[in-house]
Amino acid sequence: LGGSGGGRRSPGSGGSGWSTPALEQYECPPAPPSASRTGRLWNSSSCPSLTPYGLAAQNLPGIRSAKLRKPNVVDASVPCLWSDSMKHLGNDPWPTHTVPLFVFTGADRPRPGFREELKISLKEEKYVNFCLRLRCGGGDRYMGGSVGLVHNPDRGEALAGHEGQLVTILEIIVNPDSTVDLQVVGDLPFVVQRAWMPRGLRDLQYAMVQVEPAVVSQSGSILDILRRDPELCRFARLLELATPALAAQLEDPYRHFTVFAPMNWVIDSACGEFRDEDAIGNPDLEALLLTHVVPGRYALEKLYTGRALTAVDGSALLVTFKTWPRGDPRVNGLVVENLDIPCSNGVVHTLAGLLTPSPSAPGR
Repeated sequence: LGGSGGGRRSPGSGGSGWSTPALEQYECPPAPPSASRTGRLWNSSSCPSLTPYGLAAQNLPGIRSAKLRKPNVVDASVPCLWSDSMKHLGNDPWPTHTVPLFVFTGADRPRPGFREELKISLKEEKYVNFCLRLRCGGGDRYMGGSVGLVHNPDRGEALAGHEGQLVTILEIIVNPDSTVDLQVVGDLPFVVQRAWMPRGLRDLQYAMVQVEPAVVSQSGSILDILRRDPELCRFARLLELATPALAAQLEDPYRHFTVFAPMNWVIDSACGEFRDEDAIGNPDLEALLLTHVVPGRYALEKLYTGRALTAVDGSALLVTFKTWPRGDPRVNGLVVENLDIPCSNGVVHTLAGLLTPSPSAPGR
């Protein structure tokens, strides 16, 4: 076939054939493609950054409205408050106390007096769930515990220096409509030292509070309490004028009585133009007043539906509660406005009506 046949050339042969550059012609090997990658998925110059929020928390769950009922006064001889557990310290400073905070965002928060009982109905979901925790043993008291009441219309976080009031929850009643009724007793005011929001409480707050000791005036005798109460003072005057012997017994510190005292507006509406001076020597008024006094001390804890009492004149009194367990109390069908006003020699319950004398004949 000719000596200069046209066979295929190898890539390495000379001439105008193809050529492949060798690595030896570079001073250093080329960098791999990954060398130009930073490994970051974002660019600091174009990606927005998050700035930590270091101010007080806002839009916290609050109690907009709560149904309040008229307060009663808890007997001072029954230790049920946090401040009662501090009496052994004497003049020493009290320690700080950690309590959950109930934030009220309405016009004002409830302000019960010291040892005044208050009933609060709540419907906010987070507070209802927290009350269920307390009912299951999550508080510092059986079926309840100490909580703090604060007012913040802006629903902001409680800060150091905020003022509030301690209350003790004595009873929690869960209703079928997913609301709870709290029976609370007012304690002393406090000042917040530090507040935080534990993760497990769903935006509710805990706070370390400082409570200042306070000297609470001791209650007097039954007649003294009736005289000082602006809603019961007329009943006290009638007792002194119509039944002076009974009035003296109500001041005796060694005699104990339970008085179902009608309020002033009840006496005014029933007596009309009757003057207090005409009560002297009036047998009908004397019989009416004796029906409202029962020998012995019968506080709320001793009362139940069907409890029968006997007045000093022998009239039979029957105690009933229309709502379980001890709601809407009544005596012979009359509404009891306030329960358990403590006295040194007994207890006073206020009535929204007048009892009818019905002394029974003496038995054998």
